[in-house]
Amino acid sequence: MASNTGRTTGEIVNLLLLLIIFVLAAWVYRLREREESLRALIDKHQRERKAIFLFLNRLGERLTTSNIALEPALEIITEFIVEATNAEAGAAFLIEPQEQVLSAKVVKGMFPPLMPTTDYVLTKQKYLAERVKREKIPIGQSVIGEAAKEGIPILIGDASTDPRVPKTAFDYLTIKSIMVAPLRARGQISGVLAVVNKRDGNAFTEEDMDLLISLADQAASTVQLVKLYDEFAKKQRIEQELRVAHDFQQMLLPRECPSVPGFEIAAFSKPAQEVGGDYYDFFFVDEAKRYLGLVIADVSGKGIPGALIMSMVRSTLRAEARTSLSPREVLLRANELAYSDTKENVFITMTYGILDTRTRTFRFARAGHEPLVTLKQDSESVRLTSPEGIALGMVDNNIFSIIEEATLQLEEGDLAVLYTDGVVEAMNEEKNEYGKQRFFDLVVANRQLSPHELIEKTLSDIEAFTRGYPQHDDITLVAFKVLAPAATAHLPADQSQRAANS
Repeated sequence: MASNTGRTTGEIVNLLLLLIIFVLAAWVYRLREREESLRALIDKHQRERKAIFLFLNRLGERLTTSNIALEPALEIITEFIVEATNAEAGAAFLIEPQEQVLSAKVVKGMFPPLMPTTDYVLTKQKYLAERVKREKIPIGQSVIGEAAKEGIPILIGDASTDPRVPKTAFDYLTIKSIMVAPLRARGQISGVLAVVNKRDGNAFTEEDMDLLISLADQAASTVQLVKLYDEFAKKQRIEQELRVAHDFQQMLLPRECPSVPGFEIAAFSKPAQEVGGDYYDFFFVDEAKRYLGLVIADVSGKGIPGALIMSMVRSTLRAEARTSLSPREVLLRANELAYSDTKENVFITMTYGILDTRTRTFRFARAGHEPLVTLKQDSESVRLTSPEGIALGMVDNNIFSIIEEATLQLEEGDLAVLYTDGVVEAMNEEKNEYGKQRFFDLVVANRQLSPHELIEKTLSDIEAFTRGYPQHDDITLVAFKVLAPAATAHLPADQSQRAANS
């Protein structure tokens, strides 16, 4: 009996030992498995890190300040990704936001078209690349559009059975395996990277996909950086062009007002942008300098287009003014050219007049511009003169010929003011306009001032009204006053004739 018990106890001990050995062996096996898995993961991360390092190194070597632009950057990115994933071909697609489609900007290798079509039999790489670049892939369609819409990478190991991949009768364009990854930076998707067919004939793996995702993340940041740089460079170029246009426009405006016995003349112009659409000018239309042409105008276009139109109008007006003492006739000829040479949405409002310095008459025509403001020395209200007229460039001369002339006889102390709508439409923060009545009241209240002083008073009042609110339209003023015969000689040199261009 004791003998049997002893054997039973020994067997139990042996079984326990065997169980412990088995558990230990299993634990060691699992540790080794886990160690191998960790080692494989570390190797994978090291390969990805090495690939990213090489990628950034190549970008640094080949993308310099002389060629930092989107297409060269995409060329480097796509070329590297094709090499790193051992793919036969690859392409970089960018989203065109307005059309909500993707188009290939760079194609490497024999990358096949991804939109269903029979309109190609292409054997040369450059022709195939051009065909792929012409494709417009709607967001959400095909494997490229799906990756852009959903913002997720897609791996298709066997493309022969996947409906998202188009089929072709040409072996050299057959997609066997494809990987795509979105270009995502700052939470926004700007495009998609795609590679097709491994060179060794195998399908792409999850490891290949992980590498593509890592490289796509770096590529997205690079694309974003290059876009920002490109926008900055473009802004600098535009600013430089605007500075040149501004200087060009200032050359068109008179440096000073003309010296005319018996009159004091002043002018001011300040564009709302770097380059404005307002314009004023003075020129004698005869050799004897008896007849002085005065012009104030507002071109509908601003910026560089406005400056170019202003230049055209100025040249036309100066040329035509020397052939006639009729402002109406001159504006008819100017309209004929403006109507034929400018776009439909471009027009110019203008007042052109001729000041006869001997008879003290002002004969003028108004092409849709603000009225002429005049004021007698002892008057308590302004007089507005608005002969009929349509803006230049809007209609042909059959209709434009309704334009009329007006002639004013001026006397000692009379004041005349021409202005553009930027004066009366200046706004404050509450979007209230300065207004015509406030302007006219100011002219009446300051009628004893010189033209230069009146303009300064007006600008000061506009500034007080707007309280620093940004100027939204050009401001231009031209004023002249009839003096006593000997009065000009007693005026300070800097106030008798003044033109201020800001």
